[in-house]
Amino acid sequence: MNKPVVVPDLTSDFAKQIKSKLTHGLKKSTAAFIAKRLGAHIENDASYFLIWHPDFEKAEQVFIDLYIPQQFSFNKPEQHVNMVSYSFEATVVKEYACIVIENLPAGDRENFGAFYQFRNKLGNGNEQVIRDPMAWSMPYGIFAPAELYDVNSVRSERKDAHYFKKLSADFNDLNNRIPSSVNLLEVHTATTTKEGTLQSLAHRYKQIGAKIDTGSELTPDEQNLAGYDAIELMPVDPVIEHPDNHTFWDPIQSPKANGDEITVHLKKPAVINWGYDIVLFGSAALNPSILSTGRPHELLDLIETLHNFPKQPIKVVLDVVYGHADNQGLEVMPEAFFGGANMYGQNINFKHPLVREMILEMQRRKIDWGFDGVRVDGAQDFKFYDPDKNAMIHDDEFLLRMSDVEQNVCGVNYKPWMIFEDGRPWPRDDWELASTYREITQQQGHPHQWASMIFAYNTPYNYTYWVSKWWRIKELLKFGDKWISGYANHDTMRRGTQANPSKINVNYQLGNSLKMVMDNAYNNPATTLVLNGFLPGVPMDFVQASGNTPWSFFRNTDTKYAIKVAAEEAHFTEWQITEIEFRDTRFFRKIKDLGFTSISGLRHFSKALLNLVEATNYSTNNIADLLNAFDPSFEVMNWSEDKLNKYASAWAEDLNLYCNADMHRDTISPKKSQFNLDVRNYRLVNPWLSENFSDTDVFNYIEPVEGSVIFYGYRKDPQTGKEVVFAANMEGQPKQISFNDLGIPIGSPEDWQIKLCTPTLKNKSIDQSIKLSITQGILFEKI
Repeated sequence: MNKPVVVPDLTSDFAKQIKSKLTHGLKKSTAAFIAKRLGAHIENDASYFLIWHPDFEKAEQVFIDLYIPQQFSFNKPEQHVNMVSYSFEATVVKEYACIVIENLPAGDRENFGAFYQFRNKLGNGNEQVIRDPMAWSMPYGIFAPAELYDVNSVRSERKDAHYFKKLSADFNDLNNRIPSSVNLLEVHTATTTKEGTLQSLAHRYKQIGAKIDTGSELTPDEQNLAGYDAIELMPVDPVIEHPDNHTFWDPIQSPKANGDEITVHLKKPAVINWGYDIVLFGSAALNPSILSTGRPHELLDLIETLHNFPKQPIKVVLDVVYGHADNQGLEVMPEAFFGGANMYGQNINFKHPLVREMILEMQRRKIDWGFDGVRVDGAQDFKFYDPDKNAMIHDDEFLLRMSDVEQNVCGVNYKPWMIFEDGRPWPRDDWELASTYREITQQQGHPHQWASMIFAYNTPYNYTYWVSKWWRIKELLKFGDKWISGYANHDTMRRGTQANPSKINVNYQLGNSLKMVMDNAYNNPATTLVLNGFLPGVPMDFVQASGNTPWSFFRNTDTKYAIKVAAEEAHFTEWQITEIEFRDTRFFRKIKDLGFTSISGLRHFSKALLNLVEATNYSTNNIADLLNAFDPSFEVMNWSEDKLNKYASAWAEDLNLYCNADMHRDTISPKKSQFNLDVRNYRLVNPWLSENFSDTDVFNYIEPVEGSVIFYGYRKDPQTGKEVVFAANMEGQPKQISFNDLGIPIGSPEDWQIKLCTPTLKNKSIDQSIKLSITQGILFEKI
């Protein structure tokens, strides 16, 4: 292979182009042009690099450092790899550095390309490494060089072109907007399959598709992934890393001249995180910890698999986190990118024209992999400071621009289905009462928003929950057609397991243990029947909830709050771990290695740790001293701040395995998984259920309650005239009911047939008295 060389003429032209655009300042159009050029791009066999950083103006010289890998395997946990290194001086135009180089290997499906980073040579003799926040590929995380990747070449070979051609003929308006789905599954890639990668998830869906093609029976865990016309991937962007534990790229020596061969110690990235702790740096790339091969095309393979799914294509929605960043962002992004501290870490400087355009460009690049929709996390956090009002103002103009980003896949221009999570006026004290969950829908018209019932404070494990939330449930009848409904997701379940069961009214009618209560609260056949089989909206399910799999907040990525994060999981040990699970040799190995021998011992310690975190205002040294003074002592003693951090790390790694859906396949109820699939399939063939109620539709509960909350209802499809009725016991004592007594138009009993019936309920005709126990329900359809 020829040696890489700088192309002076192309570099000069590139620099002149940027300089010309900046002549009149950084206007919106200029910022948009520059944002599209940022990063590394392949054009006519030449590699174009453009990086923004205000510190470029202060540097005496700016260099690009290149590392061309010799043959190696990404899949090895640890290895030493020889790389040929080169360094070339870049051209600086104000806050930008650019260079054009030929003969550089670019990554594709099979091969890794050259790794690159920039370096400032400062006047004081020091040097500053600057990496590419707009890179297409970051195989070794946010503190390693990025990879030159030929994304256009890889995408040109995609196998779902027919899907997009058909989409273009089915757009629901003149703006080329992809229509919403009928139902939705939320997926955390790292814990949905045992391997926890995009490749393994694609393989699982290929297996399911093959069975559907041949008419083979699906296993319960496979059923839990089927029956959806859309899947939402929780964030797949690079996340924060622990500075001590996550050194994935470590050069053994420094090169002295171009062409020198150096050795780099590589570790396969293994970051544990639920996906929302991001730094925005590298958000156009993928989290390498969820890649089997380190190749970004794993995402393309998954999207292709879902778009080509038998019987009905499955849309793919991406969850994006652009409204805030972890404090670690200050270490990898220009300070100008941020607008001050907040409860998550850092606000984003949305008033900076280039920051604004970079985020929109990150979105465009990621969605151009072929996503059908975008779910925007925490839209209420998109704010900027207004000095005249001395207040943070919602940046609704930016949210509108996010909705207007146009994608191009296979020559088809389209705008994705948009979903916003927005709880404003959160964090105002009265937000739970004041939030309408309709702000963005009212402003823009087309987007969906998360409904109140799927927002963070959904607590169906509380006794009287359903009757107390009746006012919110009724709102679904009027506004549900623009809401994501459902009752289980990554936020509701983790907040459930963080609740102190001794301070709430636990609904033990759902089970005789806390674990049974939690499992049945978020996988309740009656609730599934109501929300997925009858009420308006786009119901969303969560893999862990459907699969009787524990879920909570876990990460092994921070240093400052690791002990606090682990402490706040104290009640998880009560809700989701029984003695049987704790004794299982697959689980909690690291916690056991620390000396914990019983679940009672772990609960005793974890609750004490939580109380001390609160009592000492998180003073880790004081916490350790106080733990050591306890009498009677814990199963594990001699605590120090270092040992507490080891406990936090062990807890995160054990919890990550324990929350993996594949580890709990044997505990899934086949009858419940079959019923859930039946309900989803029913909704797929009855998409009219997503629409708001008409004046003749009915939804109510039997009054007086007298110990049982029985929901019932009647709906009629205005287009076909199809009629359905249902009844379900949401909570309380068993109750005998008769549809004839509910005041809904039944007519002749012979005209009705059962379409959905919860697993433990015996089939009845509509004119018979039916005894409904908690979690039981039935739905009839008029013939």
